[in-house]
Amino acid sequence: MPSMFTLLYILLILFSVRTTILEAAQANKSEIDRQALLCFKSGISSYPLGILDSWSDDSLNFCGWKGVTCRTKFPPRVASLNFNYARLSGKLSGCLGNLTFLSRMNLAYNNLSGTIPEELGMLPNLHTLNLAGSYLQGNIPISLGASNSLSYVYLANNTLTGGIPLSLTDCSSLSTLILSRNNLSGKIPSTLFDNSSKLAVVDLQKNSFTGLIPRFHKVTALKFLCLTENFLSGNIPPSIGNVSSLTSILLGQNKLSGLIPETIGHTTKLLELDLSFNSLSGSVPLSLYNMTSLKYFSVGTNALLGQIPSHIGYSLPNLHSLILGSNKLEGLIPASLANMLNLQILDLSNNSLHGSMPSLGSLANLRQLDLGRNLLEAHDWSFLTSLESCSQLTKLSLEGNALNGSLPIAVVNLSPTLEDLSLASNQISGSIPVEISNLVNLTSLRMESNFLSGNIPSTIGKLQYLYIISYQTTNYQVLSLPRLVTLLN
Repeated sequence: MPSMFTLLYILLILFSVRTTILEAAQANKSEIDRQALLCFKSGISSYPLGILDSWSDDSLNFCGWKGVTCRTKFPPRVASLNFNYARLSGKLSGCLGNLTFLSRMNLAYNNLSGTIPEELGMLPNLHTLNLAGSYLQGNIPISLGASNSLSYVYLANNTLTGGIPLSLTDCSSLSTLILSRNNLSGKIPSTLFDNSSKLAVVDLQKNSFTGLIPRFHKVTALKFLCLTENFLSGNIPPSIGNVSSLTSILLGQNKLSGLIPETIGHTTKLLELDLSFNSLSGSVPLSLYNMTSLKYFSVGTNALLGQIPSHIGYSLPNLHSLILGSNKLEGLIPASLANMLNLQILDLSNNSLHGSMPSLGSLANLRQLDLGRNLLEAHDWSFLTSLESCSQLTKLSLEGNALNGSLPIAVVNLSPTLEDLSLASNQISGSIPVEISNLVNLTSLRMESNFLSGNIPSTIGKLQYLYIISYQTTNYQVLSLPRLVTLLN
């Protein structure tokens, strides 16, 4: 019978053998990661910043290689790859699919080409995938939606084609989907906004998506929705108003038609609303004019009817951009606009607004004011005098209205920040004041189609940034201007 000492000796040998086997197995797993990284490097044809210089076959400590972060547990496994703006050229290798503990991959804004490897969708722990800003092409891999951990997908600014894989839109863990500025096409999958409790950001702008906007069903976390610059058609789903978490609805530059849903007014946290450049009809729902949270409101270039509510300046106190231009609006410009103290951009152009223009001198932050191509009248020009207080004004367009009488001296007392001034196509008489040179940053001056007389003031020659002057008069003279000028006389 073996002694107690012998038994202990045998147990120690067995434990040592087992430990050696485990260590060998763990080391083998780490070596798989090291070889996967070297395989990735072999697909990179250029790295002018030298970021992969430390990646060599005779270096075993891959956790110390630039751009690589390993988990803290033993054995060492790659958890993150970060090569943001690293100027890498080449192609992505499918070997990356062997990094089974990889949770974050950021290769954004490089010069990568080729396709996105299918193997990336097989990474069981991948949480963040950022491949934006390269020259990647081909389809988005169907495999991407297979992971239960994938949360952040950023593939913008590439040349990807095809559609959005159904597997990706059905991914229950997905919170951010940014596919903007590609060549994607087809319909947006109907399941994208269906029963997703985590989806918070969807940005599909500047692609070629067609068809309808999917209905919104129990997307309780969605905050940012951008479908701008596609070819989407049909109505805006009224169910969008059920998404109370929304802060941005950006649907401009599509082919949407029908009425603006009144239910949008139910999204009480909304900061941005852009429905411009569509074919929407009917009137703007009053509920939209009462959304006190709004900062950006654009429904310009549609076929909208009705009047601007007189109380708008009180109900939208936080607005910095109001764009209602190129519609069929009529009535007066509300005097309450003077209460929008945060307003920077006001565009009411190309409508059928009439009457006199209210005083807007209280809008100290106003930068762009476009009231052109309406039916507005000047009367005593006090409106223009009030704008002397708008010290940040860069654009003023009153063209194509019914302004009459002599051009007031107030025009030369406008902010010296003014760059673009258009009073064309009115009934203005008299001459341009010689003090026009006070507008030292003027780049464009349009005064044609009025009843102006006299010469163009020689002081205009002091405007060193002026490159367009459009002015009709019976007197013509040669101007000496410091920059190339388009002279329409």
